[in-house]
Amino acid sequence: MKKLFYICNALDDDVRLERGIVTDSPAASRKIFLICQALRKAGVRAFVISLGRGRQDRSRRYFKSKVTRINGTPVIYLPFFHFPVLSELLSLFSIVPLLWRIRSLKGYKAALFYNRMPVYLLGLVVARVLQFRTILDLEDGEISANKWTFSSVNSRIVSKLFDVLCSGGVLLACSALKDATTLLPACCCYGTCETHTVLLDRSVLPLTILLGGTVSYDTGAQLLVDAIKVLRKESAPWSKNIIFEISGKGDCIAQFKSLSKDDRIPSVIVHGRTTDDEYQQLLTRTQVGLALKPNSGALANTTFPSKVIEFASHKILVVTTDISDVRKVLADGAIYLMKDNPRILIDKLRWIVENPEQANNLILKGNKYVLAAHSPEIVGQMLQKFIFPTSGLVYK
Repeated sequence: MKKLFYICNALDDDVRLERGIVTDSPAASRKIFLICQALRKAGVRAFVISLGRGRQDRSRRYFKSKVTRINGTPVIYLPFFHFPVLSELLSLFSIVPLLWRIRSLKGYKAALFYNRMPVYLLGLVVARVLQFRTILDLEDGEISANKWTFSSVNSRIVSKLFDVLCSGGVLLACSALKDATTLLPACCCYGTCETHTVLLDRSVLPLTILLGGTVSYDTGAQLLVDAIKVLRKESAPWSKNIIFEISGKGDCIAQFKSLSKDDRIPSVIVHGRTTDDEYQQLLTRTQVGLALKPNSGALANTTFPSKVIEFASHKILVVTTDISDVRKVLADGAIYLMKDNPRILIDKLRWIVENPEQANNLILKGNKYVLAAHSPEIVGQMLQKFIFPTSGLVYK
């Protein structure tokens, strides 16, 4: 039996709220849990070992480890302590006894580490000593790595250690990240999708346009802010047919809240951070999804906007900047912004409103592409073959 232990910081709503964590990434958690479901479909017993932590708040609250299941996947949350320094030390050391206990499980064992986090290093060393197949899941590349600061030097050291200790290679969030590591073999994994049969009627107006996730300058939220201001200044009649809904958190949320207090068209609704259930409800009424990481920004080639797969799998029209490997995934099944310009975004939105049939065809294309290449069955088999190749395995 093949067993994968996905070492990460994925969180479900219950644990996040119980432990008072506000610094998590819902998109990362969603991707991790869906990948584990896909692997289980491929015959791999996938487990999530989550640090279950966020920024400590000095409250001295302590949360012991716990085990739960999320859509069939066993999730082991490590203990968490809201106390300076001790919080990090607890996360660093608590994984060691867990790995020691699972070492005796029969079958092939692999440990997949989500990004190069220093807090994983002790666990990585122990997993390697215990003859786990160790693999890096590289989701984010380095930004401004050419600057010699304490932080950048520390990052280089951590990166080198991961490259030395990960014996099984690397999963890359996008093809450009191959230059950020020396690990081989390497394989791109953009995540997996869910199957949804509902297609919203595009003739029903106004259209709901969603911007979600990290709502910040780095992720292109300012582009939408500027576009809304232009639309309100021009008061174009067609703009009454769109509503912008904003979910998530980030340094641009305050600007959207200010816009939401103005009753001019187009309307803006700000939800802030939602629960998983609330977000799913929001997706069911969304017709257009925005992924606006700047073409010229630091994140253009250092990560992949996983929301484009989420939107397309929900039969939502994707409007995205032309970054990373998005075009490889959606081809002509999305609307692309070639420049970070609010006027271009406005023109694309107007086209959607005025051309419902053509827009509907784009939705069907995008949905077809993600289902054909990123269904749980396909991704699960691909990852199973990558993580557990026929040679070089250690049987315990």
